[in-house]
Amino acid sequence: MYEYSHGGNAVFETGDESVIDLSASVNPLGMPEGVMDAIIREIPNCERYPDSLSHKLREKIAEYEKVDADLVFCGNGASDIIFRLPGAVCAKRVMVTAPTFSDYERSALSFGSETIRYTLSSSNEFDIDSGFIDAVRRAKPDLVFVCNPNNPTGRLTEKRLIAELLDCCRELGAVVVVDECFLDFTEKADEYECKAFLTNFSRLVILKAFTKLFALPGLRLGYAICADKRLVESLYRSGADWSVSNLAQAAGIAAIDGAESFIERSRKYVSDERKIMEKALTQLGYRVFQSEANYVFLRNPYPFDLRDELDKVGIRIRSCINFHGLGGDYFRIAVSTKENNIMFLEAIEELNRK
Repeated sequence: MYEYSHGGNAVFETGDESVIDLSASVNPLGMPEGVMDAIIREIPNCERYPDSLSHKLREKIAEYEKVDADLVFCGNGASDIIFRLPGAVCAKRVMVTAPTFSDYERSALSFGSETIRYTLSSSNEFDIDSGFIDAVRRAKPDLVFVCNPNNPTGRLTEKRLIAELLDCCRELGAVVVVDECFLDFTEKADEYECKAFLTNFSRLVILKAFTKLFALPGLRLGYAICADKRLVESLYRSGADWSVSNLAQAAGIAAIDGAESFIERSRKYVSDERKIMEKALTQLGYRVFQSEANYVFLRNPYPFDLRDELDKVGIRIRSCINFHGLGGDYFRIAVSTKENNIMFLEAIEELNRK
């Protein structure tokens, strides 16, 4: 039977609306001002089909990203685009790191592609290194996924390595997907974004989502940027029409208005709160890996199951046991509101006193 493997499901599983769910990394500041009103205004238009090509939304995204609108594809969340990609590329072999976001491999399996994993090492902070480029060269994949910063580790991949990967994949004729869904939470996002590579590498696909940054997981909205217009066309052919609802398109347009100031506030809040959490957890004896995203990634050195113990006090965190390359002693904890973060740390302190 199908098993749900992501976070954010605590309320459905427990039936308890009061549970503090830190298993899904959604912006604790909530959706930007004006988005709720835009959704409400759009409700009467739900009586008609959505614009399947998301013209107005793509134009808004293109203006914001400073790219041509024809290079933008909108989908029902970034995951929708991830599942379209193996078919759009006709990928026989897909390369991923381990650990990383599970939908890359699931999308490959759904298309019947072979998946090759490159295992990252805790001794190297789970960072991608030049060995990954060598592994790609040997494996000769058709499609390569890189999550930057990586999920669940929160680690960034240097632009230099992305450039080396693109050069390698140019020789192989492979498509490279860089998932930047968490990048806007990082303090040095401009130093890591890959848009500049689009000019010289058309087979690069950059993924972004409104899910995490703009706190809209329930609406499902994401987009891809790619300079290969034939590949963009293939994305449309690799899934159903009307994948982006009227409500999601209206919300996306509203979210982008004033996005710069919203992102700046979100980035500072997340960075400040994450550092407080990381410091406290380190002092309590946990092996904390320095994350650059809106979540903390750690290894539990104690004999108890951290998720199970926190579940008992109404706090849900994300076990990383189902990430390839990790065990049941690794966990990802979302940065939440100050109140929730304090309650989480108090629960951890109490647990460590037992």
